[in-house]
Amino acid sequence: MDKYVEVYVASDITFAYLMRANLEEAGIPVQIDNENLQGVYCIDGMVPRVLVPEQYAEQAMQIIKEIQDAPELSEDELNEDYDELK
Repeated sequence: MDKYVEVYVASDITFAYLMRANLEEAGIPVQIDNENLQGVYCIDGMVPRVLVPEQYAEQAMQIIKEIQDAPELSEDELNEDYDELK
């Protein structure tokens, strides 16, 4: 069984889903920890966390860095991306 490691901590579930979609597109298996806490007051450590198998961690972090370094998306663009994930 693969050991999963944290590669991204999201401020909300939308960003976790966007990261998951990008990582899965690159062929990286993804799990989201604390996924069902959406709408619940965030207690320490209880935010959506993106996890990947340990052997994919470096590749995943590089993809996430590229996403974070890209020009910001408008709220409309984020909503369009989120709607596609549903």
